Amino acid sequence: MVHGDRANKCLSARWLSATRCTALRALLMFSATYLAVSAVAAQEALKIGVLLPTTGVFAPIGKEQLNGMQIAVDEAGGSAGGRKIQLLVEDTEAKPDVGLNKARKLVISDRIDAVAGIVSSAVALAVAPYTSSQKVPLVISNAGTNLLSGEKCNRFIFRAAYSSAQIGAPMGTWLAKQGVKRIFVMASDFVTPHEFVDAFKEAYQKGGGTVVGEAFPPFNKTQDYSPYISQARAANPDGVFAIFYGGEAVLFTRQYESFGMKKTIPLYSSMGLVPAMLHGAQGDAALDVAASVNYVPELDNPDNKKFVAAYKAKFGGVPAEFAVMGYDAVRFIIEAVKARGGDTKDRDALVGALEKVSYNGPRGPMAVEVGNRGARQNVYIAKTIKTADGIGYQVLETLPDMPDPVKGCRLQ
Repeated sequence: MVHGDRANKCLSARWLSATRCTALRALLMFSATYLAVSAVAAQEALKIGVLLPTTGVFAPIGKEQLNGMQIAVDEAGGSAGGRKIQLLVEDTEAKPDVGLNKARKLVISDRIDAVAGIVSSAVALAVAPYTSSQKVPLVISNAGTNLLSGEKCNRFIFRAAYSSAQIGAPMGTWLAKQGVKRIFVMASDFVTPHEFVDAFKEAYQKGGGTVVGEAFPPFNKTQDYSPYISQARAANPDGVFAIFYGGEAVLFTRQYESFGMKKTIPLYSSMGLVPAMLHGAQGDAALDVAASVNYVPELDNPDNKKFVAAYKAKFGGVPAEFAVMGYDAVRFIIEAVKARGGDTKDRDALVGALEKVSYNGPRGPMAVEVGNRGARQNVYIAKTIKTADGIGYQVLETLPDMPDPVKGCRLQ
């Protein structure tokens, strides 16, 4: 109103020079335009591109992760920094070339503000260089390859999940401390299981344990694990450390159970072998497996109780670790956008906000490892047990505030 009065004076009283009147009109026009643009910007959706496998062998993990992401959006009231949140989901099929093409589509056509997701490490290694080149933040919800927080790290790549070394090594240390002297290793033959095995073996052998044999069944091709299980039995170990995921985890655990192995040779693991989402298919074959993980539904903290209740109400059942990592990947982005007041145009500033993300969540305290963009988090040693409701977990030990130990990162 004050500016309008001054404009009228320009027209009627000639109390300003013509030059000053012109300048005032320009200022008023600029102010009106700025307010209009700001109003529109405030209403623009926050577009988060989601890259997950919704078909293929990793589809159950992708579905679980997407469920967790939706819980994060709901918890935020559907908005961040005054902007409505949209999840734009694309199926990677767990194939690197497909994942890269879908990433390009999200960046170029959908003009997303950030990317969350990726289950397969091979897909992550294909996508990450492209999103980084476009200055689009990528928050990884599962892919655990050490390379992404090591020599392939980038300031636009963040983990809300884990590195293979971060979860694999603690199990090796723990088993050695338990007096388990001889271990046979078995894992699916692709990048992430090999990294888990390498981290486990290094820590286990450092603690005085001996690896008495190894077997790596072909990924996504093996239906009969009996030759490998027989090989493990012949080695006469104190236990078997195994890494399999999804449908392979179901087949392996059921066949291991049918061989009667667990009665004499206990089964140990890390992420993914006996998650809650597979218990129905695995049945009692999932029981009595001790593993190093970053989440179980039984964690006794207020944020987890809230998360589990929300998940049960929306999807039924209990969430697996994959769900909570999907939740945290989107929450990382939400927290950063809130800190920026909704502004995602300045990508360098958005990355700076992501670096500072820290909160208490379902897993416990969460933060970003500044040196390599990994997640600082608790690691738990948990064992599957029989409960009144079916199969659950008993937390045997909590390792607090574990850093991502991967070295070789030079942020660019």
